[in-house]
Amino acid sequence: MPRVLVVDDDVMLLKMAEQLLKSEYTVMLAKSGWEAVACVANGPRPDIPVIFLTGLTQTEHELKGLTSGAVDYITKPFVKEILLARLKVHLTVSRKIKNLDPVKVETLRTKLNDTELAVAKLMAQGYTNAEIAEQLHYSSNYVKKVGSIIFNKLGISRRNEIREFLM
Repeated sequence: MPRVLVVDDDVMLLKMAEQLLKSEYTVMLAKSGWEAVACVANGPRPDIPVIFLTGLTQTEHELKGLTSGAVDYITKPFVKEILLARLKVHLTVSRKIKNLDPVKVETLRTKLNDTELAVAKLMAQGYTNAEIAEQLHYSSNYVKKVGSIIFNKLGISRRNEIREFLM
C-alpha cells in the first residue's frame, strides 16, 4: 500500500485526512514540519511527491510552493474527490518514473548521444524543459532544441511517447 505523510498543526484535520485516506494508503501523521522531516529521515527515502494542502490562497504562496519542488498546491476548503484524484495521479506518475525500463534505455544509446539520452530520460520522467535545463545546466532553448532532435531521431511527435518508449 502506498505511504502518505500528512502534515498539519490542526489535529482535527489530521484525523479527517487519516479517515479519508486509510482505505487506500498507509497514512503517517505529523503535527509540524520538524516532525515530518523526522518521519521522512527515519523511514525509507524514495522520491516523495509533495502536495501542499493549505489555507494560503495568494498566488505568491502557490508559486513558492511549486518552485520549491511541490507537484501540486491545493487550497482549503478542498473537494474530497479532487484531492483523492490528484493524489492518485501524482503517486502513479511517481511510480512510473521509477519504472524506466533499463533495457529500453540501453537500446536508445544506439540512437541518441549522451546529451540526448539524458534529456530523453528526464522527459520520460515528466520534467519540463525548464526543469531539465536546470538539472543538466543547459539553457531552456538548448533543451527545446535537443528535444526536437530526439523527436526526429525516434520518429515521435509528443513527449508522452518518450515515456511510453522507455517504460
